[in-house]
Amino acid sequence: MHATIRRLLLFALLVACSAPSSRAQTNLTLLELNKLPFFLGREYFIQRSGRARMIVQADRADLGPAFTYLLFDMQNSRQSQRKEGAFNFTPDHGFASSALEVELGGFSFTALGHRTETRWVVDDGVPAVEAVWWAGGVRVTERISALTDVGAFRRTVRLDGAHLTGEEAVKLRLALPPGEVEADGQALIQHSNGARLALTVLGDASASLLPAKACLEIGPVAVRPKQGMRFETLLAAQIPEGDKAEFIQRVQALRTSNAKPEWASTRKRWEAASAIATDDRTVQEIFDKARFGLPGMIADEGTMDAGIFEYGAQWVRDTSNTALGALHAGHFESTRAALVRILTKMISKEGVTMIADSFETPDREQFDQMGELLHLLKAYRDWTGDDSLIREHRALLLAMIERPLSPQFRDETGMVHNRREFWERAFDDAYELAYQMYVILGLRDAAALAPSLGAEDRAARWRAEADRIQQAMLKHPTRALVHDGHLIKRRNVAGEIADLLTAYKGFLADTPGSSETHHRLLPDATQALPIAFRLVDPQSSLARRTLDDLEGLWNTRWSDGGYDRYHTSSQPDQPGPWPFAACFILRAQHEARLFDRSRRSLEWLNTCQGGRAGLWFEEIPSIRSLDKSCGLVCWTSAELAVFVVRHYLGVSFDGDTLVLRPALYPGSPPVKSDLRFRHNRLRLEISGSGRIVGAIVNGRNLQPRAEGSLRLPRDFAGGSVVIRCAQRR
Repeated sequence: MHATIRRLLLFALLVACSAPSSRAQTNLTLLELNKLPFFLGREYFIQRSGRARMIVQADRADLGPAFTYLLFDMQNSRQSQRKEGAFNFTPDHGFASSALEVELGGFSFTALGHRTETRWVVDDGVPAVEAVWWAGGVRVTERISALTDVGAFRRTVRLDGAHLTGEEAVKLRLALPPGEVEADGQALIQHSNGARLALTVLGDASASLLPAKACLEIGPVAVRPKQGMRFETLLAAQIPEGDKAEFIQRVQALRTSNAKPEWASTRKRWEAASAIATDDRTVQEIFDKARFGLPGMIADEGTMDAGIFEYGAQWVRDTSNTALGALHAGHFESTRAALVRILTKMISKEGVTMIADSFETPDREQFDQMGELLHLLKAYRDWTGDDSLIREHRALLLAMIERPLSPQFRDETGMVHNRREFWERAFDDAYELAYQMYVILGLRDAAALAPSLGAEDRAARWRAEADRIQQAMLKHPTRALVHDGHLIKRRNVAGEIADLLTAYKGFLADTPGSSETHHRLLPDATQALPIAFRLVDPQSSLARRTLDDLEGLWNTRWSDGGYDRYHTSSQPDQPGPWPFAACFILRAQHEARLFDRSRRSLEWLNTCQGGRAGLWFEEIPSIRSLDKSCGLVCWTSAELAVFVVRHYLGVSFDGDTLVLRPALYPGSPPVKSDLRFRHNRLRLEISGSGRIVGAIVNGRNLQPRAEGSLRLPRDFAGGSVVIRCAQRR
């Protein structure tokens, strides 16, 4: 992978040093490299303001400006299928116009890839994407934050004369994409295809508007040694392009107020979200990155692109699981929006759930989607106390719950079966482990929600069917999804284990599915799911042997960590680790108290490409990095938010009861969490790792149960919980 990139960069450099007539080709080559979703060292940050979504691209290779952004309509999932769909993308320049230029001594500097540091920071209570780079002896710090609801982003620029030896005159330039640009008052206005953009300066700084260059220029300003100055700018978007006068008036109002009311509203929104505080840097970073990004993944009306820069489509499973993470991060409004969209647009009246914006034939339905949605609905009810959506959509939900129980999908075992497997390939008719697990989970959650569904008369049958499926899944004499003491992914309805594949082809010639003769299905990351959800006792030998089996997916054809989603030999696309599949295994490892493995998985997720910024790739490719299709998957952020709250802090529900089973890493420092809970807060303090030896709940002592959990009173409506643990030796 790295050799291929080096060859392309060398080619671009040679062209750049050749005759001027060849330099147009250089620009074209660099543009094509910038259009690729995946590139060596490339990271993305995601933010949302109202209907406008900004995806910030941070590069480590020098392909032009290293800190740029793309703008999309949150309600149009198809638009973000490719970078070229961005409002600020132009055929000749891509999105390079979004970079800041700093002029010093007549020379224009911009962020240089291998010398630019990017990260999430908190600026006055609001998450911001920060880039630090150098323009000569001037240190430049950029911060971009999304203002809640108003379709605007604040970009602050700080200039520090950190390595100057005397006063220097400096100019700043920000630009909009080339096109129809005009100046109106103190704002630069650009008319794009489907959106109207505006660029202006906040505060007292004066700016020159240069419409012919689509540019706003600040300065010259005097930067002195060891001194700094700060400027605030605003980028606003009107999506879709509407009344021009109204938009200009809104921009001018933001400028007049310096966007202070909007900033206060944004800060208040983030104060309402959940947060943790710990000296365990990995846990702190991974939860913050997940919670900062999740609001940028779900629109106010619930639209979500399940695979940015790849799919441009929506699945019930992806939206449900992403919303589950948003819920655990305290973003209740985003969760509700996602639920409304699913319940109004993504389920047919027959109870069929949407797959990639469409509805499949019965032999290709995904039975897990019912369970994932019901699990989300119950979690939403538990955390918010709101069951109105369940009551409102009762008939639709009942059809969806009952659908997998239809005789066309079942046989005498009670398990569901069809040709489609979890990863969406089609094989012989078989029982899929993930489908059984999620149907079991969905039926039990449906039974718990039966009063809200007006279906108390069905609850006992749902529980009985869930028990029947689980019994068959684990203990059927000829069809159980257990073999040699561990869980297996799939068994054909005739009884044989689905493992070896014949006549299987990949998408391209260099993939294992095409280039190799022998293909296996096992092991598969979904084997971890029954352990993660405690359908299988995480401390059992079955769980341990299953997790031992899954170690075969770590570093299978690479050496820098991560789990593949299934045996790499049957991969129809590139080999490479899959972050959200690794999260399945992480959650199971932690439940099984295999803390060394769990920690290794978490460290890898925090530092792998994509994880450093908190917007994870679906996969990290190993043989063909220069691929136009390598998506950013929202689901991973959600998995990590759920991991921290549900598995690390140990906050979950048993029926209607809040249960705490903290599982900090051995030797962990204390952790505090401030979790949004119904109309109040759950302020949880845990002294460290080990078993619970005592707790104080809202000032009153509460003893742990015999198995070690802490069950809060059923009428607990929020407040303080302080847990004292005995450190393991």
